[in-house]
Amino acid sequence: MKNRLIQTMIVAVGLTIASTPVFASQYPGSGDRSATRKLDRSALFDKHMTRLHDALKLTSAQEAAWAQFSNKMKPVKMDKREPQDWKGMSTPDRLDKMLANMKSREQTMGERAADVRSFYAALSQEQQKTFDRRFQAFQSRHHRHGQHAS
Repeated sequence: MKNRLIQTMIVAVGLTIASTPVFASQYPGSGDRSATRKLDRSALFDKHMTRLHDALKLTSAQEAAWAQFSNKMKPVKMDKREPQDWKGMSTPDRLDKMLANMKSREQTMGERAADVRSFYAALSQEQQKTFDRRFQAFQSRHHRHGQHAS
């Protein structure tokens, strides 16, 4: 009875390990899909910005502010935690690295907030209302899907 249970568990573990590559290829961001997904995100961002531009009905005097704003809002590649970088680190070193990453992200967010404020100041009150509605809807959809604006 005990041997049968062990054999069943070994088979189950073996099947799980053997099927992992199959399941991994079905998830976005794995294998060849990661490049496609990155392009999709970039295309979605461009589409969002085009819609925002059209909805704001900018004047020719505001176009320079828009160009500067849209260039600064492009997605930024954030540092990823690489497992091989963390293997030999002590817990305090890992915490220090995590804190440094958080500070870097906070700095990026602060810069983006300043860029938004600068562009926002160039808008009329009606355009600001439109921007607020569009930005809130975008953020809501973006976070609902487990993504972060960056």
